[in-house]
Amino acid sequence: MADQSRHRTQSHRETRKNRNDTTGWSRRKLLNAAAAGVGTLALAGRARAAGRKPSNYGQTLKARPGRRTLGANDKILMGIIGSGGMGRHHIKSMSGREDVEFVAVCDIYEANRNKGIKDAGGKAKGLNEHEKLLEMNEIDGVVVASPDHWHERHLIDSVMAGKDVYCEKPMSWSIDQGANMISQVRRTDRIVQVGMQRRSTPAIMEAKAIIDSGFLGEVSLVRAHWYWNMGDLPETLELKGKLDWNRFQAPLPPEKRYPLTPRSAVKYGYWRYFWEYSGGNMTDQGTHLMDVIQWFMNDSRPPLAAQEHGAAYQIKGYETPDTFCAIFEYPKFMATWTLTYTNNWHDAWAIVLQGRKGTLECDDRGARFYKERWPHNWEDKPPKPVHEIKGGPNVALHEANFFDCMRSRKEPNCPVEIGHQAISALHLANAAHHAKRRAVLDPDGVTIRIP
Repeated sequence: MADQSRHRTQSHRETRKNRNDTTGWSRRKLLNAAAAGVGTLALAGRARAAGRKPSNYGQTLKARPGRRTLGANDKILMGIIGSGGMGRHHIKSMSGREDVEFVAVCDIYEANRNKGIKDAGGKAKGLNEHEKLLEMNEIDGVVVASPDHWHERHLIDSVMAGKDVYCEKPMSWSIDQGANMISQVRRTDRIVQVGMQRRSTPAIMEAKAIIDSGFLGEVSLVRAHWYWNMGDLPETLELKGKLDWNRFQAPLPPEKRYPLTPRSAVKYGYWRYFWEYSGGNMTDQGTHLMDVIQWFMNDSRPPLAAQEHGAAYQIKGYETPDTFCAIFEYPKFMATWTLTYTNNWHDAWAIVLQGRKGTLECDDRGARFYKERWPHNWEDKPPKPVHEIKGGPNVALHEANFFDCMRSRKEPNCPVEIGHQAISALHLANAAHHAKRRAVLDPDGVTIRIP
């Protein structure tokens, strides 16, 4: 599916050699985490606020077994649902492996479907409906790279069809959908990897080990930011081929659907900036960074509460904010998450953890540790890091972990529980944005309250 809002390509710095790792998340631990973090799957904040019933999609579906046990030398046959920009990146990256072949490309937009088939080598079957792709018995695994509002259906339908899944982030459109996705996935024996590649990044994993050793001391403040300078959206969009507009809108309530016109087509081409289809940049970019923060500092658990302010200050056409700042409350520290798409100071993202004994800075270059205290004249003679780990995120490492787990049947580095807990923080912040008040996450990990 299209996402013309992507004005960036994968970082050329993401080139480190594959180093597979597992997080130590046993199936028992994952299920215990689900019980603690997801609780009773009670009424969820976004569903309640919108007057909808909590999601129960897939509860009546019968899970089918996988078609085979993959041997060490078996070629993995893949399909993809959503061959927009990120989807085609996965096609090209995964197809570069000798043990992987894409045999089907599904997209509701003819132009993207044809591009995906070409990137897959020209022989893959092109499909409009994902149900037809899932009927193909030869397929072992599926990449879900569709817009956020389709993730729940595409993921659940895929695992119920006996397919392993690499699901792009953010995992869910709403917190109740995320909870339901966990429930349905755990009814099956399928492998699901959520596309938060920092979980498979050697520099981030090494930084986590150093933090656990106590180098930083007690940390009270963590800061995350993302700065890009993006252009305005067009007022109209001319499509280059057929688009199944009705299917694109299918997850929406009938009252929120409207006819396809050159003006409404903009919402398809730039869906990340409209609330019906996405959580905006809060969830899109935030899921990467808040996951790292929670992994480092809070055993991957979401915050207790959040506040947020933001708006579409400058970029014409945005419905979701182009600039915002969110504050997250955790039991022993606070975190801030700031983004603007109107200025690219330092260009892209960074996370800074400030402790009593030291500071950690993570970004695309890697991770750097500094000792306290900084001298008053630090600008004249900037302190050098006492330890530096070079290398930024690499999607190929995360993909490799997924394929390894398809063969071993071990849990991947980023299973659905982790994907859900990371995005829960951002759904909470968006609830605060819409209410213009502090939002609290109940202990069940699903219900959002606005005191």
